[in-house]
Amino acid sequence: MKPWIRGLLQTAFAIALLYLWLRTVSLGEVLSHARVQSWAAVVLMLVLFLVTSLIRARRWLVLLRPLAPVGMVRAFAMNAAASLLNYVLPIRSGDAMRGWWLWRRHRVPPGSALATIVIDKACDLAGVALVLGGLAVVAATGVASAPRGLFGAAALAILLLAAVLGTALLGPRLARSPLVKRFLPERLAAGLAGQAFAFRAGAKGLWTPGLAARLAALTAVALAIDAFNFSLLFWALGIPVPTLKAMAAYPALLLAFAVPAGPGYVGSLEVAGSLVLGGGLGLSSAVAAGAIVLYHAITAGYSLALGFIGFLLVGGRRRARGTGPRRVAVFHCGFTYSGGGERIVIEEVLGLRRRGFEVECYAPTVDASRCYPDLIDEVRVRTFLPQLPRWFPFREAVQMAAASLLMPLYAWRFRGVDVIVGCNQPSAWIAWWAARLIDVPYVLYLNQPNRLVYPRSIDRETGWVANADYRLLAAIVLRATKFVAWADRRSVQEADQLLVNGDYIGDIIRRIYRREAIDCPAGCHVAQSGFPKPTNARFAGGLTINGYPIRRPYVLLTNRHYPQKRFDLAIRALQEVRKRHPKVQLVIPGPATSHTPVLKALAAELGLSDAILFLGPIAEDELQQLYEGAAVYVYPAPEEDFGMGVIESMAKGVPVVAWNQAGPTVTVAPGTGHLAEPLEVGDYAAGITSLLDDPKANQATGERAFEWARRFDWERHIDILERCIVQIARSHEQLAAEARTA
Repeated sequence: MKPWIRGLLQTAFAIALLYLWLRTVSLGEVLSHARVQSWAAVVLMLVLFLVTSLIRARRWLVLLRPLAPVGMVRAFAMNAAASLLNYVLPIRSGDAMRGWWLWRRHRVPPGSALATIVIDKACDLAGVALVLGGLAVVAATGVASAPRGLFGAAALAILLLAAVLGTALLGPRLARSPLVKRFLPERLAAGLAGQAFAFRAGAKGLWTPGLAARLAALTAVALAIDAFNFSLLFWALGIPVPTLKAMAAYPALLLAFAVPAGPGYVGSLEVAGSLVLGGGLGLSSAVAAGAIVLYHAITAGYSLALGFIGFLLVGGRRRARGTGPRRVAVFHCGFTYSGGGERIVIEEVLGLRRRGFEVECYAPTVDASRCYPDLIDEVRVRTFLPQLPRWFPFREAVQMAAASLLMPLYAWRFRGVDVIVGCNQPSAWIAWWAARLIDVPYVLYLNQPNRLVYPRSIDRETGWVANADYRLLAAIVLRATKFVAWADRRSVQEADQLLVNGDYIGDIIRRIYRREAIDCPAGCHVAQSGFPKPTNARFAGGLTINGYPIRRPYVLLTNRHYPQKRFDLAIRALQEVRKRHPKVQLVIPGPATSHTPVLKALAAELGLSDAILFLGPIAEDELQQLYEGAAVYVYPAPEEDFGMGVIESMAKGVPVVAWNQAGPTVTVAPGTGHLAEPLEVGDYAAGITSLLDDPKANQATGERAFEWARRFDWERHIDILERCIVQIARSHEQLAAEARTA
């Protein structure tokens, strides 16, 4: 029969049912008994509807995973949109659309798609049949009285389940039977047999005992929540109906959605609901009619709203990848200060854009005034969620926590992305969520293990006294250590590829997370020539920045003013250096923190107030000017994973003094500076002094440093990152293709 004829007949049937139903009760009585007494119950019903929709989407996703890398968001969207179509056009048009979407987006063969849809639908029908059958058996034993219609409802549910499975399993035999050949057109019989063959072929690859157990568990949970949700209807109306009794009646009501009906199930749901609520729960006809009308209105509103959202999220045809991945989303933990991790992400975004990628950068929190203000505008960072006002207490910590916990609500934003690059936590966790909710692979870039989960010795010694938001996050982690550690490890171990900031910290990361990683050290911009500057440009004259007169030669230190960076060691070393070079200054740019006054007090205590210059925030070009004119660069942090200031100074031909441990053991090569014995201030000061004593030797050391810095050019970093992005995108597509042809 043509669909439009069937639709007209169903509509006429619905109108007839509605007319007969209104003959039993007046419209005025219905409306008087459909008034909401508790809107809180209605809101809770809508929330529980959403929960069971998610559970059913997850159940279908379990069936789809062997066939195609469908994400949770798209599975949920297809389910919601299909439910809307089934609701408005109840000729199973929504189920046909689910198969079409799977083919259009993921090239899942129709037979395999049909198998997942039939099994998905059969799960709910089997749950209803089991519950009603169990209630009928209990009633037959006399343990409890049987409400009117229970045995008929149980028989109908079992009959429907047998019809669905029987048609799927016995389709070819039925199509060849004389009876079917006599009454069905040949084209329809052949189609029935073909779909049945396809279903059985697809089901063989899907059905295993473990899968059956997962499907049964998800179905049982969804059905139990739906039944409890139905009992809330009577709370909303103020009708005293026992919860368990209402829950027991719900499966019978579900049968109204399993039989052909008119648009929106108008008529059929009213008749079925009046029978169930009147015969099963003993409500008067007027009360039962009012209750089912309110339930119909709530379910209709939910289906329409969610279905509309589903149509927006379901997405179109997957783009051909002939030219490789183009759209990349880069996640970072936040842009709130000018640190090494932030600089790496900025260079990655800009570098990938230069190579033709469409790159968008996201973070939980952004403060453009404090994080590379000369560069951040070019990156155009977006936030995952709307930003809290600046006066909000612990703003950054709250935004990081919210972005981590609420990822399932905004994952749809990334459904068109080819690859996600997650940089550090919580971006790794957010990327992990996105990979599971939408069909997209992800690369992780780690500067270090999560320091709140795996603190360094220096972190335990100093704490996070300079950052109140970190203190709050650390306190939260302490109270949820097991979960945070699990989430951190899971998100790192399951990444499609892991990149690390150099082999020193890379070995630590490989050991902690027990997985392979690719070394992709941070970079610097190295000129073709011109560095180091001539000796007289670094050992004579001076300059003024932020109103501070600076004499050459000077020693430069660039880092955040945090206790972990141990500026105090460099200050104490300068006291020794000043014994041979009484006019030398230690220049420290960067915004002040709560730790800066402690450092200034130490300088005053040592009589070095005029020798230690805290310049405050400076522009990028002023920072480069400081690098170019420095005689020595010092890096006093004893447990740093890499230390970008080291290679940035060497890129200007400036020798480096650092400790012979942690990151500088990789970045400072022999002959490019001095690596002092760890925490030996005398040796550290001796290294600075020797580089100031002999400008010619300093110049030669700077030349070697300049050549060594070429190993860390940013283009090499982007080369490695680009190769990983292309590789995992192609692997993802290949796996999807193999799943579709399996």
